[in-house]
Amino acid sequence: MLHTCFREGWGERVRAEHEPIQHAARLRHLFRCFDAERQDHALLDPVIGGLLRDLVRTAEIRPVLIFGNTLSHLAPVFHRVLGDRLRLLHLHRDPVVTAASVYVKTRPEWWRRVGRFEGDPYGLRITPFDPHARFSEYRDRWASLSLFEVILYQWLERHAFAREARARLPEIPFLSLRSEDLFANPEAAVARLAEFAELDPPGSAPLPRARRNASWARSLERNPLGEGWRAYAAHPAVLGLARELGHPVDLQGLEREMARYQLPPGVLPWLRHRTGYWERRDQAARWLRGHGVVPRRENDLAGLPPRSLTDALREVVVRRRRA
Repeated sequence: MLHTCFREGWGERVRAEHEPIQHAARLRHLFRCFDAERQDHALLDPVIGGLLRDLVRTAEIRPVLIFGNTLSHLAPVFHRVLGDRLRLLHLHRDPVVTAASVYVKTRPEWWRRVGRFEGDPYGLRITPFDPHARFSEYRDRWASLSLFEVILYQWLERHAFAREARARLPEIPFLSLRSEDLFANPEAAVARLAEFAELDPPGSAPLPRARRNASWARSLERNPLGEGWRAYAAHPAVLGLARELGHPVDLQGLEREMARYQLPPGVLPWLRHRTGYWERRDQAARWLRGHGVVPRRENDLAGLPPRSLTDALREVVVRRRRA
């Protein structure tokens, strides 16, 4: 939402991007990199160092705004390179709602790929066994945690780091904003952020009013939340940090919110969930592409890559009509 607002509201006067290098930022290995040695490693990384050098060049010409959380752990590196030009926004959401949203949209196998710290080629997830993790007390219960609880742990580490960065780098202007306040009054929140970033007003054109992301029905049928969210009560560190950030526990509110992440009513959603329908469609689409029956994904169908067997077959029809 913020990326869209600033890109469309300010146009070419700013460079607004959302997670420009996605998961190449080596979260696990560079987490809490307040030390010069790991900052040096980050700057020598061709992807991370290349991005930072590019941002420095652009910042000489126009303001740069980077949104998303895949680069947030590199705040100490950004500070080392950008100095007093850096400003940090800490956007946070209720941890139970955050974990529910991630849970229904993720694939469990993505979370099972976390190996040993030294041999992890991607470094996408933090574990309590990592040398720079803060909450080592999770080690004893790590093997018994559900996927929902593992996501809660990620929330805890990431947002505790944001608070730590604010304390250890007090010279950096820092703004904390609740996601709930952003969506309640987007215009006021964007105006506040623009002032924080020392941007000129966007002009006479109204800011685009981005809609809050709705849970995708396919994700709910594939991976409904169920009652697993109630495990939040066994995580006092998560609840304590949530209260400090302005997210006290509201059980009635959570009950209403968690209803959004359940299996949709009806026979067909239940049947698709029980039979693994969406997984089978994805497997069929991958097989067809892998054997050359349909072309590999391209970004030329309504601006979106095909996501399923139906989309893959539609792509074949579209291409044949063009031919």
